[in-house]
Amino acid sequence: MTKGKIYLVLQSIVCILLAALLALAAVSVFREGSARKAANPLENVYTPAAAAAAFAPIAPLFFASLGLLAAGLLLGVRDEKAGKPVRDAEISRDLAAARLTAPSEAMKKERQTQKRLTVIGWGLFALCMVPVAVYLTNPAHFPEDNLEGMIAGLIRVFLPWTAVGLGALAVTGVLRDKSLIRETEAARAQLKKAPPSSLPKAPEGGNRDRHRGAVQVSLVVLGLFFLVLGVVNGSALDVLIKAISICTECVGLG
Repeated sequence: MTKGKIYLVLQSIVCILLAALLALAAVSVFREGSARKAANPLENVYTPAAAAAAFAPIAPLFFASLGLLAAGLLLGVRDEKAGKPVRDAEISRDLAAARLTAPSEAMKKERQTQKRLTVIGWGLFALCMVPVAVYLTNPAHFPEDNLEGMIAGLIRVFLPWTAVGLGALAVTGVLRDKSLIRETEAARAQLKKAPPSSLPKAPEGGNRDRHRGAVQVSLVVLGLFFLVLGVVNGSALDVLIKAISICTECVGLG
């Protein structure tokens, strides 16, 4: 594995971890605020102090992710396959089949397999959505005086069934891709026996802008400058208070 790939993997892990920690911090702020409001109805669910206390431990990881981004831009690290055409099994099949006057029996058989897998995958996904739809159509699951219980119930029903449905789509998708590869191999085997005209050349990636890295670095530095400037002059706190006020007034959580 090259240094560039190691950097990209590390950056992906940091981004995923940051997103997960931010979500957990948001849930923690909501739970603690709900407990305070239950004890004292005049309390606000969201306060600047609670938000700062919850997100302060995550701040180092946030700035580390910005540092990784800036380092990658400065060093010119990028995905080597970003400018290349996407290798898609269906596109490869279509390019090979376009050179044939008529598909072979093996190709027809694989086409039928692909149709069946598509129907099975989406059928299983729709079947998994039935319990979710039944839950959503029951008004008893949406009490007005227990928002946290309502959200917990939605998560308890929605996430497992959706995960199973997406898993079914993923499995059938993998099997369909394998069938597409087999069909492509059958088409190429038929081409070897009676080769027609040459395949059209795959589109090449365009010339990369030499100044792209410099522009990206400049934008990141400019963004960081305005971010620090907003924190220093108190604008960040004003935005946070206004955002809290809008959420609590519209949704009614405060």
